[in-house]
Amino acid sequence: MRRTTVGLVVATLLALTGCSGGHRSASPDSSASLPSAATSTNAASGQPSPTMPSAPATRPPAASATLVQFGRQGGIAGLADQLAVREDGGFTLVRARPAVNRTGQLSAAELADLRRVLDESGFAKLPRVQSAKGNDLFTYQVIYAGYEILAQDGGIEAPLRPVIGQLSGIVGRYGS
Repeated sequence: MRRTTVGLVVATLLALTGCSGGHRSASPDSSASLPSAATSTNAASGQPSPTMPSAPATRPPAASATLVQFGRQGGIAGLADQLAVREDGGFTLVRARPAVNRTGQLSAAELADLRRVLDESGFAKLPRVQSAKGNDLFTYQVIYAGYEILAQDGGIEAPLRPVIGQLSGIVGRYGS
């Protein structure tokens, strides 16, 4: 029964990921202004001439914007964890067993380490689904910079391992 339930959860997650088409989804928190061509009138000819702004206008991420979302389900104990970390290091952790619903703040070092492993992973270029075969495997969901990856123990690409390790470590430290 347990194997069937885990299989159904994994199949559902994989099917939902397949529906997304692997395209990047823009989140409202990740948008930035792009330079746009403006026009001015050439005084000599009276014709419009395009001009570009001197510097691109960008908006820094809001402190409340989500940096990364992480889900971890499965294992022998049937864990179900959800973690959301904001740009400012604030986090929300929801754990089913033992029941935890906690908010907190990562230390500056924890946030810097998390940002480093995310940046070094090449996240946007990694396969969206990284599956494996076996019993009682953990299934991981990581959403970062508008991209979502589903992975299972035994099938995790090497560049993603430090990301999952860092996020699992945060869940372990703050989830008990």
